[in-house]
Amino acid sequence: MITTPYKTFFCTRIYNADLLKTALAEADWARFLTEFYGIARKNIRQQQGEIVRSLGDGLLAVFGQPAAAVQAAIDTQESLGKQLPYAETGISCKMGIATGSFIQLTVDEGLFDYLGTAVQIAQHLCEQAYGNAILLHHAPMQPHELFAIHSQAGIRQQRPLEAYFVEQPPCLLQGIPLPVCSHAIFWQAAPNHYLTDRPMETCRAKKEEPSAVETVHFGKVTAFKKERGFGFIQYYTEHHEYKEIYFHMSYVVGNAGIQENDHVQFVIKPGKEERPQACSVLVMGGRLIGQVESLAADGSGHISIRNQASEVTRFFVLPQVIRDLPLRVNDVVEFVVGSGSDAEGLIATDITLHRGEKLAHQAETGDNLTLGNTEQAIVTVYFADKGYGFAKCRRNNIYIHVSELTDPEQTPTPGDLIEFEVTPGRDSTYRANSVRFVQRRDAV
Repeated sequence: MITTPYKTFFCTRIYNADLLKTALAEADWARFLTEFYGIARKNIRQQQGEIVRSLGDGLLAVFGQPAAAVQAAIDTQESLGKQLPYAETGISCKMGIATGSFIQLTVDEGLFDYLGTAVQIAQHLCEQAYGNAILLHHAPMQPHELFAIHSQAGIRQQRPLEAYFVEQPPCLLQGIPLPVCSHAIFWQAAPNHYLTDRPMETCRAKKEEPSAVETVHFGKVTAFKKERGFGFIQYYTEHHEYKEIYFHMSYVVGNAGIQENDHVQFVIKPGKEERPQACSVLVMGGRLIGQVESLAADGSGHISIRNQASEVTRFFVLPQVIRDLPLRVNDVVEFVVGSGSDAEGLIATDITLHRGEKLAHQAETGDNLTLGNTEQAIVTVYFADKGYGFAKCRRNNIYIHVSELTDPEQTPTPGDLIEFEVTPGRDSTYRANSVRFVQRRDAV
């Protein structure tokens, strides 16, 4: 066993590895791994690095200097972009680099392994990183301490050396007693080339108070009275016991169809007389209609929908899911709700493009409306105590909810003229979004 002053440890792993292994054929996954290992190994050795061990979907390597590790990371990311384009293969990687003391273990003759805080930090930063990101833990760097690194994009843009280092908030890592300071290495042509517009997951500094985040529960619909619009969900509590909770169909996200035995995600909020009820109920495996919110250069993106409280729910889209779809921001799409890793959260699968199309209505629904258009309608009924009602636009019944009123203090009454944005409702109907009142004219 040998303890030496300092070395730099470099950890790289394939992003979304578990999802990709499920989505790809075994032979394709093996081919990608082989090519990934070859690219990483070549760039590590060119910078005089030594591969310590395989991590299954990645590698751990050791370098004598941090500059060499960072340059190897940049070269590997750029090589992957050229030789394994992410939008075509679904391959990207995440990287963590840390410098510090270590313990070298002799595993066998000529074979070594390493332990120490620097090894842990490199691995944990790699886990915190999003795709295409390089995170570096290093002593506070003054301008005269910056080591020389470069990327092809940086050379083309004549990027100064200090512009490569983007400081991240201090964060806590599992098993590390003090908050860790880190920098993201800005090697791309644009900062939003990270998969989610930021290089790492949000971490809480040690002295920060935890934010009030609603607990998300998972359960199964045990009873649903469709004609009355309510039912019950059974779920497993944090106290390790089963409970049932009431829900109303008006709190089902996206007005998705729901039935007994469906698996759902929900949050608990006080309802009538402060009794708890399930809200923001999301049917897992259910089919929804949403809007493309963002698209990244690698082909990934986000689809968003609004719930009854006008809160936005976002679904991450893996690049290989939409590689054959000519998607654009603001396109309307239909998709199936799925669940990814902790980093991705909710994901969208089985996506169908609905760009410029109108919902196919039943004959009695009347004239079709175009999603996203601004329309006017006459309020026909509104239940103020329940917070919802309906309006008539041509021959269409439009659902109105209090959460979509731009002026919640003004209660709709029959005969009012409203203006709204057309959004998809339940069972091929329409829902009014951003409802505002307009001057009633003689003819509408």
